[in-house]
Amino acid sequence: MVKTNSGSMEDSSTDFEEKQYIVFSAGNQDFGVEIMQTREIINMSELTDMPNSPDFIKGIVNLRGEIVPIVDLEKRLMKNDTSLSADEGRIIVVSINENLVGMQVNQVEGIIRLDTSKIGQAPDITTSVRSNFIKGVGKLEERLLIILDLVNVLTAEEVEQIEELDTE
Repeated sequence: MVKTNSGSMEDSSTDFEEKQYIVFSAGNQDFGVEIMQTREIINMSELTDMPNSPDFIKGIVNLRGEIVPIVDLEKRLMKNDTSLSADEGRIIVVSINENLVGMQVNQVEGIIRLDTSKIGQAPDITTSVRSNFIKGVGKLEERLLIILDLVNVLTAEEVEQIEELDTE
């Protein structure tokens, strides 16, 4: 409680922040990512194989003159070894260390607004998703939404490998 100039008491816990999240599916799970982490969402297009690229790169696409490596986010997030085919899904384009990277997902459901007060910590017992990618768990009326930090999907070493792709 906060005392105002008029002497009345007000509850200061109502100062919550609402953020927008892109909701998408990878595997059989729904995820959300803060919209400010993304550049754009594009339809899956034909990938070009990149010889000698790291195994987490599915291929590359030409996005308005810029070569963008595509990561299979389902394979990256899930501990099981599932993978989308090269022509399935959508691509969420993010900027990691000033490099554009596409994250291939099953489908994008849309954009939601979520109050930060409705985002809790993920339990330490997560088993199907690698926990270092998880920012929290959003509590929606009808379901829970795993909130990801797409910048942490790749390790610093993997980002370096992507940077090397640009210079070759």
